Amino acid sequence: MSSQADDQQTPVESARIKIEKDLQVTSLDVSATFDDPNGSHITIKVVSPLFEGVSRVKRQQMVYKAIWEEMSGPIHAVDSMVCKAPSEV
Repeated sequence: MSSQADDQQTPVESARIKIEKDLQVTSLDVSATFDDPNGSHITIKVVSPLFEGVSRVKRQQMVYKAIWEEMSGPIHAVDSMVCKAPSEV
C-alpha cells in the first residue's frame, strides 16, 4: 500500500528510492531519458557491492526486481542500464 508521500513522487524518484533500498548502492544515477518530463523512459547507472561476482544479466534482473512496480505502471522502458560492482569502478 502506498502512502500519500509515495503518490507525490515522480516515477524517477520512486525508482531511485527503491534501488537504493534494495541494492545497498554506493553510487546511483536514475534519470529521465531524452528529457522525458513524465519519466516513462529512464536511464540507470548503479554501483553496488551486491553485484560482486554476479553476471551482467543477473545484475539487471536485480535492478528490475527493485523497480517492478514502476515498470508495471508509469515507467515503460529502461533505455540504458549500467550495473557495476565497486571493484569495477
